[in-house]
Amino acid sequence: MHPNRAINPLLQQLLACPRCHAPLHHATTCPSCGQSHRLQNEVPVFLDEEAEEVPETHQSNPLGPEFEAILQQGDGLTLNIGAGATRVKYPHCVEFEHKIFCHTDVVGDAHHLPFREGVFDRVFAFNVFEHLRDPRAAAAEIFRVLKPGGQVAIHTAFLQALHEEPAHFYNATEFGVREWFAQFAIDRCGVSANFSPGYTLAFLMSNVLATVRSSQTSPEDLLALSRTTLGDWAAFWEGRAEPPPGFHALLALPQDAQGRVAAGFELLARKPSSR
Repeated sequence: MHPNRAINPLLQQLLACPRCHAPLHHATTCPSCGQSHRLQNEVPVFLDEEAEEVPETHQSNPLGPEFEAILQQGDGLTLNIGAGATRVKYPHCVEFEHKIFCHTDVVGDAHHLPFREGVFDRVFAFNVFEHLRDPRAAAAEIFRVLKPGGQVAIHTAFLQALHEEPAHFYNATEFGVREWFAQFAIDRCGVSANFSPGYTLAFLMSNVLATVRSSQTSPEDLLALSRTTLGDWAAFWEGRAEPPPGFHALLALPQDAQGRVAAGFELLARKPSSR
């Protein structure tokens, strides 16, 4: 699927066992703890299962001009976690993924990075942390593989609808992100242009209409909902107006559909009976 691929020569000085962090070279078994990995299409894979190979025609979202400029400069060594299908392969950037994309260098688990301590000058992880089961552990791994003074840049979801289910676990506030990265010296935690309120509304409204469209709601209700305004919804929330057209259609959506665009979730649970 990815012909003419060759293993990235940088990896010989970077790879380590994700279990015990002992340096790895060309061997597929850790000489210290016996943990094994394998090569799949010349990509070191540190997963128990075979890695999915994504067609080369797949394209991921670009990094953004600010971060592309950093990679173009080639200053230092960058680890790009969750790189996806990048358009350009930069020689001083190691692309780490859970699948094999066109330029993927290493496949593994972001909670257990298969790299040596203190080897990267910077780490990128864009639109990754909402999909990790333990973001704090992944942040600690980034801390471990960075050189002293090394930098990290992440983008992660806050007001975003469900996506890439079922592997969408967290939508963090600024304070949640700061908590994940509390061991770092945080220079800034704010809203980048791609997460601005305008994009939030566009993404959410698109998901609301797509969810309604796929849930056998009547065409009349869908049309009425699509013609409502932000002012209509604000007036209803503030008690100045009745529910806008489409409100009751949203309320009647199946639970799985509501779960894609809901404001929150109710959990009812119990402690298992002793056996």
